[in-house]
Amino acid sequence: MTRPIEYISSIDDSKDLWKVAVRCKHLWSVTSSQNREHLELILFDSKLDLIQAIVSSYLVSKFKTQLELGCSYIMQNFKVSSNDFSFKSTDHKFKLIFCGSTSVKKVQLADIPLNHLKLIGINAIIEGKYRTNLLYDIIGGVTEISQAQIIPDNNKSKVVFSLTDLSKHHVQCTLWGKLAVQLNEYYTTHKADGSIVLLLMNARIKEPQGNYPLNVSNAWNGTKLLINDLSIEEVKNLKEKLKDDLPTLSSSSMQMETTNTSVFSDLDKFVWKAEVLSLSDIAYLQTETTCVTVATLEKFECGSEPVPRFKLEVLASDGKLKYKFVFWDVDCVKLIGKSALQMMLDLMETRDFDPLEFPYELDVMLKKELAIRAVFQPNKASLSVIGFKAYEVLRTKIKERFKCEEHTSKIVVSTDDTRDDMHTASCTPTISTSEKQSHADPQTVSDPLSITADYDPSVANSVLTPSKRSIPETVEELDSAQLSSTKIIRDIKLEK
Repeated sequence: MTRPIEYISSIDDSKDLWKVAVRCKHLWSVTSSQNREHLELILFDSKLDLIQAIVSSYLVSKFKTQLELGCSYIMQNFKVSSNDFSFKSTDHKFKLIFCGSTSVKKVQLADIPLNHLKLIGINAIIEGKYRTNLLYDIIGGVTEISQAQIIPDNNKSKVVFSLTDLSKHHVQCTLWGKLAVQLNEYYTTHKADGSIVLLLMNARIKEPQGNYPLNVSNAWNGTKLLINDLSIEEVKNLKEKLKDDLPTLSSSSMQMETTNTSVFSDLDKFVWKAEVLSLSDIAYLQTETTCVTVATLEKFECGSEPVPRFKLEVLASDGKLKYKFVFWDVDCVKLIGKSALQMMLDLMETRDFDPLEFPYELDVMLKKELAIRAVFQPNKASLSVIGFKAYEVLRTKIKERFKCEEHTSKIVVSTDDTRDDMHTASCTPTISTSEKQSHADPQTVSDPLSITADYDPSVANSVLTPSKRSIPETVEELDSAQLSSTKIIRDIKLEK
């Protein structure tokens, strides 16, 4: 007597001799860092229940030619294991693992539909009616492409766009790697298709975090993208109903955004995991922070060690404040064209060699406005440069991200009749927001912010993350606060 067919909903780890009638909804290959390939697939039965299955590396050659997307099968004999994936393609408690005795027989099963989608609406996503560890199928129309970064043969390719459905709500989507390339190629080669309605199968929903909004993205190999596939009834219906609400592929707004890929690409990479701050904001950071700012290099600090130490302290200004930056040899080479060692060797060949002399070639760095990525260290009071960009478009984009309003602060100052007490109070202010003040001539940040210690930017850059900061205040206020407190003390003395 043959074993009877059982349903997916019945599967548990009580036995291995399961026999199921299923259709292959999704099938993909995964290659590990050791270059070992395994297969993953999603199966569903006539009751539309889903379960994920794994074909281990040693069995790929046996089953790869037998398995086909969309086909139906009678399968039996599996190892059953807990569904312990970080991101689950199904909500079944278990997964199936192919073994040496697994049997796969292709048959026509009319009672199992050709397609089965596990759809979630955009309105449900916005309302938080989803599980963060579960992957979903999502259908929507593209309303705007805000960013496109296409890098051939590189998983860092990215397309960011907005998606809507009949709820008329919008959610941000980000496609990475091959799916980003697929969408970009469709966009550039199918202008006659009008608007875009796409289906993302096995997509991940990311909760909003800090400055990052709610976002839908692909789960790498496990996500499938179908664009304007009218053979899928849900796609066909949505495209028809949204035809008056979606922009066409040739619209100027979408075209403009996708052609500016180099600007967005460089900006995103440059500010990644950094805070974009003006010098006024940086001056009052209290925690170790990777930050990005824009400043003009004005002069070298004579108090710093010259070329032999392979670093250079440069005073830079944004028109309101001045700040000291440490440029390391690798960045000096980019700006000057010579390494610190080479400049030192050139100096040693001169008749009047002075080891403390700053080579004249360094002067080409001055008067340049740069977008600077640097690390602020409160314990060492340092700003160590870990990268810079010179072109104007990126500098403008970064300036646009500075806070629209500048805040000032009130400082609680001691009335003790000692200069040291006043200096300490002014350097450790109690901060509260007050009305906006304008700034006059650029001021140099006081000695506690000068750069004196060596620092390894490569190590710090690998571990630093953005951190919260206090409300910034201006150097002018510190000076005025000290003057006003001095006057208060003087008045007290006179009264005595």
